[in-house]
Amino acid sequence: MGFMVEDLLRTEECREMKLICGEQGLKNEIKGVTIIEAPDIVKFINGGELLLTGLYAFKSCSIEEFQNYLQELRKKEISCLVIKKGRLVEHADRKIELLREYACKNGIPLLDVPFDMSFQRVLAIVMEHLFNEEVTLLKYFKTTHDNFTALTLGNIRSENLTRPILEMLEKLIRNPVALYNQNRTCFESTAEDRSDLVFLDNLEDYDPDVLTNYQYWRQKGEQNQYVIRIHMSVGVQMYLVVTEKTPPFTKMDCIAIENAIVALQYEFSRQFAIEELEKKFQNDILNNILNGKVSSDAEMEKSANLLQMDKNGSYRVIVFGVKNEGRAAKNVNDRLMHISCMEEAVRHRFSDMKLHREIDKIVAVRKADLNATQADYRKEMREMIEQVQTEMRYQNKNLSVRAGVGKIVTGLGQLPESYKEAEDALSFIDIGGDISGDGNASVMMFSDFGIFKLLCQLDEPKILMEYIPESLQRLLSYKKPQQEDLIATLKAYLKNNQNLSKTAQELYVHYKTAAYRIEKIAKITGMDFDNANEMLAVRIGLVVCKMIENYNKK
Repeated sequence: MGFMVEDLLRTEECREMKLICGEQGLKNEIKGVTIIEAPDIVKFINGGELLLTGLYAFKSCSIEEFQNYLQELRKKEISCLVIKKGRLVEHADRKIELLREYACKNGIPLLDVPFDMSFQRVLAIVMEHLFNEEVTLLKYFKTTHDNFTALTLGNIRSENLTRPILEMLEKLIRNPVALYNQNRTCFESTAEDRSDLVFLDNLEDYDPDVLTNYQYWRQKGEQNQYVIRIHMSVGVQMYLVVTEKTPPFTKMDCIAIENAIVALQYEFSRQFAIEELEKKFQNDILNNILNGKVSSDAEMEKSANLLQMDKNGSYRVIVFGVKNEGRAAKNVNDRLMHISCMEEAVRHRFSDMKLHREIDKIVAVRKADLNATQADYRKEMREMIEQVQTEMRYQNKNLSVRAGVGKIVTGLGQLPESYKEAEDALSFIDIGGDISGDGNASVMMFSDFGIFKLLCQLDEPKILMEYIPESLQRLLSYKKPQQEDLIATLKAYLKNNQNLSKTAQELYVHYKTAAYRIEKIAKITGMDFDNANEMLAVRIGLVVCKMIENYNKK
């Protein structure tokens, strides 16, 4: 005779199990064991199995759906049912009562297992009596594979299954799990802690002792963490992290993880396809609006409804760009990846924005707060850039996020005006520091350009040269090794209101060196530093020089 239900109850580990009903089936032979983590698992049952369930797979199904499931289960001639109470399940008492009726009517023992007893342990006990170690691992692989397959393929409502997959994995391995995106920001977690993933100095390779296509690491802290790097089939890199609250981390845990990763890859491919369609649809509509291609009022009304925006609302456009402060990425794929990372960071941090992606930038349309001052909005934008920059910090430390901001407009039909200003602001952000006096600027509001807004409309360097005074042109024509030092000194001198001490401090040179350079500039150019009008013309000329550099780069 094989391994029977009564034999299971006699084992030391299962003495705390309680028989609820179905004592006439205690001599049923157990031919296999399966955890019910998805209703569709019934399709993978061969017959004679012991089924384990916490009813979580049926948490939101109706009583009628549950009865239909039991009807399907009746055809499989299972050996035993083991339930674990305590999970939040709709109509839990009624569903347990239906299980009792089913068990009594079909002579199937219904057992109650303590809440703190792991299903994986029960699984291992049964398998130890049925199979040798190799077959046990193979059977466990099939059990977890069938559960994750049933969960993903049974998703008829097209809901996002990332969290259910992680919850199923957590129950199988008895430890919390979390999924992080390529920027190491928490994407989903079964624990309350959703802080960013941090790699410790003791991060080391870990051998899972199973056949795998993924990179495993372990890092030791207050609790050990196992990090698995996953390349999703949609070209996205993510990290699955297991925190070892209940040791030890075993080979069977790795088997469960491998199957969970397959399920996650399938789910991400499905969600990616859906999101790409939605983004392309939204992208096309926004592109038409931003470029003034929506001609009729009726078409604008329709576009606003599809985007869930107020046709007559107040909005402003922000154009995000990314600059490599180190060696510029020559590979097109690298540049596209940088834009993708920035898009992901903006979407994650600011879900209220409508985004339109282009090859080298992200265009965002955001509802405007009419009560906020320019100073308030400038501060908010700087904080926004810092957040996006922080999320991208793991990709490349040399990547610098910048943004150009257009004016507030009322009505979607006016968005092209704000978009043009935002593009110009981003285009001339390198001179933003010279205009505002802030040094290197990460955010530039077009309204801060002042008189330079007029110069931005000019796209001919020869015409712009007319705005550079002759005295400054002489310095620009001074083709000697000291030229760059002299121009840097002139900028610092004017920025510090012609204070030599502050100029020397900023340039990290001696006071006499700064004074000598200013004398040299006066001698070369004939500048009169006491003439306020001439100094204003020189300040403007320095900014125009940078504008010409930008045009030449284009």
